[in-house]
Amino acid sequence: MSLFIISSDWRFKEQFKHHFNQSFLHEFTISHKLLEALDTSSVKPELVIIDERMSKGTQRSILEQLTYQKCKIPILLFSSDETQIDKQFCKNLILHVVQRNGMDFDSLFSYLDRFLGETEGREPKKTYVPCGLIGNSNRMQNLRTDLYRYAKQNCSIHLYGETGTGKELAATYIHRLSYPHRNMISVNCSLLSSSLGNSMFFGHAKGAFTDGKTELPGLVHEANQSTLFLDEVENLSLSFQAYMLRLLENGQYRRLGDTQLHTSRFRLITASNEDLVSLMQANRVRKDFFYRINDVSITLPPLREHLEDIPQLCEHFLLRCKSKKQVDDKGLELLKSYHWPGNVRQLFSTIRRCMINSVEEPAIVVRHDDIYVS
Repeated sequence: MSLFIISSDWRFKEQFKHHFNQSFLHEFTISHKLLEALDTSSVKPELVIIDERMSKGTQRSILEQLTYQKCKIPILLFSSDETQIDKQFCKNLILHVVQRNGMDFDSLFSYLDRFLGETEGREPKKTYVPCGLIGNSNRMQNLRTDLYRYAKQNCSIHLYGETGTGKELAATYIHRLSYPHRNMISVNCSLLSSSLGNSMFFGHAKGAFTDGKTELPGLVHEANQSTLFLDEVENLSLSFQAYMLRLLENGQYRRLGDTQLHTSRFRLITASNEDLVSLMQANRVRKDFFYRINDVSITLPPLREHLEDIPQLCEHFLLRCKSKKQVDDKGLELLKSYHWPGNVRQLFSTIRRCMINSVEEPAIVVRHDDIYVS
């Protein structure tokens, strides 16, 4: 799936970039580049958005060419003056003209999400979505199976694991299976403990506080029809947990300084380095908050419990670094003998250090000091 958009107005395109993920959205500023992509690219869009502002070319010239090509892709044409569009001339195109001035982007994106969701439903189901959680051990295979199964269900998911085990990778995998064309809204809950946390998360109305000269929609608003990922959820204060109860119950919330109720529907994923049950027993997590975020709990295994995956993890990391060298057999055995308190993140840091230290060697050499300096 993809969406093509042409505009020379960066503010206009920024609205779409903020809503849709980078791999889904293809941007153009010059008309012949758009037409060339439509004609030759293997990526065929579900929708083409044509703004009236572009560096070279005009809306009419693009429509003429698309009519000649007998284009069957739906087109949204943004215009400040609909009377300038010759609809009779474009009668063979699937064309919708949208008033550019005063555009309500929230309503537009709500419509586009429904439209693209219906389009996705007509496509053959994809059998593979890149996960990023590398390893063929039983622990990792079972983890990927659980993530895939629960991603298909309408439930909140909590990811528990030590630092460096890949909780954000797991959340991203779930998100891509659920909302492949949307951005996941990720929030580190430590940031919400500040005085600006409430405003940043829920948003605020214009004039809600000193210097609040503009309205801020908030992260909850951005997560609508997508995924809200709360990392380090154990750092949320009890008062902030209370603020979130209504939101998690029915999707309703109020912005700071606003009397109007707003609604946001999203898939909730939380993550923590500490066990939530223990935190609840220690009165650091409210019981009502716990039951709203913990429909399903998935534990990500520490690296010491699947050391057999280290060779594959090394290969993956070196491929990502575009390294032509590999870790020698002696080095792999040394890596597998360590307990890795920092997990995969520490392993990758160690390999990077070994790469630097082995620049003159034919292979990447791992020494005892390379590991234990971590």
